[in-house]
Amino acid sequence: MSSCLDALRGYFDTRARLWLSVRPARVDETLDSGAVAHLVHQAKQKQRTYEKLGKRLVRVHTHVWIERLEEDPSRTRAEVWATERVCFTYQENGVPGLECCQIRHEMTWMRAGGAWRLDHARESAMGHELPSVRAVPAETVPPRFPRDPDWRSGLYDRMRAVRYADAWWDGTNPRFPRFSDDCTNFVSQCLYAGGISMWGEPNRAAGWWFQFGQKPNWSYSWSTAHALYLALTDALGAKVVSDPGELKIGDVLFYDWNGEGTYHHSAIVTDFDAMGEPLVNAHTIDSYHRPWIYTDSPAWTPQTRYAWVHLPDRIHIRRS
Repeated sequence: MSSCLDALRGYFDTRARLWLSVRPARVDETLDSGAVAHLVHQAKQKQRTYEKLGKRLVRVHTHVWIERLEEDPSRTRAEVWATERVCFTYQENGVPGLECCQIRHEMTWMRAGGAWRLDHARESAMGHELPSVRAVPAETVPPRFPRDPDWRSGLYDRMRAVRYADAWWDGTNPRFPRFSDDCTNFVSQCLYAGGISMWGEPNRAAGWWFQFGQKPNWSYSWSTAHALYLALTDALGAKVVSDPGELKIGDVLFYDWNGEGTYHHSAIVTDFDAMGEPLVNAHTIDSYHRPWIYTDSPAWTPQTRYAWVHLPDRIHIRRS
């Protein structure tokens, strides 16, 4: 009789093989046609995105943490929480590149006839976070940046913002909460680490700020993509450029998934690929050096519009 853990191994093994081949020689028998179709769709989206950008996927490495596995007393039903890290190695003009993402899973497995089968599954996606149950208490997390940013200089330290984005792309700084849609909260933290000073407190509808303490509070612009876009372009003098190639590390991209004029997602530029295209870090889905175009996102539509926002090197806050 197979165990639920064996079934989980088969499920994630199938996911790993599908990234490289959408027609695998063997598909785990615990998956129904709907689950397989979902995995195939994800793999096709990734491959199409790489083809569009002239990248060739050569290797996929996955690592899975089973955070919790709870079986009911009858041992016929199991609730599972897991975190899956996927790293894609690709070639572009002979230059290797690496992209990673982290996906959180909630699953229900049922046992019938001695075999475990997947009954229901949810995974973190754009605008929908599944919290990790591996959260580390704040006092046990070593500080990654020992000194605070220097806001007095008025300079935006792009390298420092990027170091923060690379340090926390797959985790949560215990000084801040994790939101159900965490993308803009994460970008705001990166900008703060880069030395951009807060302003407008305590008016949530004004400025850009986060209030630390036992009961933290924050402006709408700290946690909402469209509000951050307005704060950067109205108060900080950030410019919307006409081409992503004009961006620098530490700049910010905004995504309007349905093309109706409201930005729903934000990401920070952390590197460039061999063709000079920006790579971004983001939360929900946690992403490291992801191609900026996001056509492999479940939220992307043909109507998607982008705002490529270039921040000034010296910050002068224009308070209204």
